[in-house]
Amino acid sequence: MPEYVHGGDVYSYAERRGAMPLDLSANISPFGIPEAVRQAMHAAVEDCTRYPDPFCRAARRAIGAAEGVDPDWIYCGNGAADVLDRLAAVLRPRTALLTAPTFAEYERTLAGAGLRFHRLRADEGFAVTARLLADITPDTDAVYLCNPNNPTGRTIEPRVLHRVVEKCAENGVWLIVDECFNDFLIDAARHTLKSLLGDYPKLVLLRAYTKMYAVPGVRFGWCMTSNRALIEDLYRAGQPWNVSVVAQACAVAAAGERAYAAQTAVRIAYARAELAAELAARGLTVFPGEANFLLFRSSDRGLHDKLAARGVLIRNCANYRGLEAGYYRTAVKTANQTARLLAALDEIQEES
Repeated sequence: MPEYVHGGDVYSYAERRGAMPLDLSANISPFGIPEAVRQAMHAAVEDCTRYPDPFCRAARRAIGAAEGVDPDWIYCGNGAADVLDRLAAVLRPRTALLTAPTFAEYERTLAGAGLRFHRLRADEGFAVTARLLADITPDTDAVYLCNPNNPTGRTIEPRVLHRVVEKCAENGVWLIVDECFNDFLIDAARHTLKSLLGDYPKLVLLRAYTKMYAVPGVRFGWCMTSNRALIEDLYRAGQPWNVSVVAQACAVAAAGERAYAAQTAVRIAYARAELAAELAARGLTVFPGEANFLLFRSSDRGLHDKLAARGVLIRNCANYRGLEAGYYRTAVKTANQTARLLAALDEIQEES
């Protein structure tokens, strides 16, 4: 089997150890599936005797209403990763600019392109700054950004991001901005680029309900763009019926849970601040983050293995381009789950 490079592989752990771990390696909301979403998925089982709607009409209408975007500007996929694959197949950029570190799926889908990397710096807290602008040139076909970024959790300062949008437009460059963690921001409206879609036909925004509504096993994501020709091409770039009946029902219900999302973002913000303080108190270097996870650095390059031996999984970030051994990411979870992480860290420090 190929190497698995993401978090959340609890199956391998359970197979080896005979029990499920506390999984802090995947950034999923700790508050579970909202009841309305759960009920909608259960009810949708009765409709599984039919093929799914190949155009996700009800889901696009619900998302469009929730996001204030024309439903015809929305393309739905089998998770955000499916949309990324289709974008790469349609755009086929010869050269693409990525930040480092960032989400590994961008690089995977762009394997046939000439890739250039803008290095984020630890001494800048891994923030995307105006330094990026110099790397956007006429010979660039596409720029991929993650906002908030994974694994750093940093947002791009809106003034800088708007300058990036303009620089891409001036040079005829596609700009794909992954906003999948936007819902976890307490000032989410300040950071999304939805209001610019109508003016920039080469702007594409990526979203998913996976993390906020705790449904990674359902697989539903979408992109938004005013470029209807691109939308048409995305439909033709892969199999029809790529979004299941259950996933479409999940999306319709989740789109109506905006108040739940706002409340969850506030709860996560408080928990994140407490977790950051506790990690720092244990001598770890914690980088500023704004999503439902934190990037930190430890002098212990085997910390992830020691935690796994105690039933706690964190994300070893050594395989992120731009990072190295000793960098880790942990999800922000409930007080009880955080207490388990901290207790395990204390045990490890006592032993050493």
